[in-house]
Amino acid sequence: MLNPDLLMALHYCAVIILTGAITSEYFLFRRGMSIEQVRKLLLADGLAALALLLIFITGVLLVLAHSEQPAVLLANPGYRNKLLLFCLMVISFGYPSHLFYRWRRSLRHGRAPMVSIQQQFWVIWILRGNLLLLALIPLLATLASS
Repeated sequence: MLNPDLLMALHYCAVIILTGAITSEYFLFRRGMSIEQVRKLLLADGLAALALLLIFITGVLLVLAHSEQPAVLLANPGYRNKLLLFCLMVISFGYPSHLFYRWRRSLRHGRAPMVSIQQQFWVIWILRGNLLLLALIPLLATLASS
């Protein structure tokens, strides 16, 4: 049926890819980016979205493959908090992704997008928050397993 070891390995690989993609976005994003830097940023954003989707899918499959009922897992406060932080990360990831997606039109016309000071402030802090959440979620996973 479902191999929990393979699912866990895919889950961890997706987390590593997500960490690398968000870190890349953090270091690539700034005012006055070139067209090539924006393309790299869009690639990192797409990779992060794919990693978030893979984390979600493998997480659901891991819950289904777990020996306990899903209701027992959701009764664990560490597990619930881990899910809450993951949902918070997915929701907060929407603003930078939407902003980057809107830049595709200007890239097709051969122009680098203009980044306002307010956009730079919000995107940088959202990316920092997501990196912090990525550090906190494994700590909650250890609480959920105990």
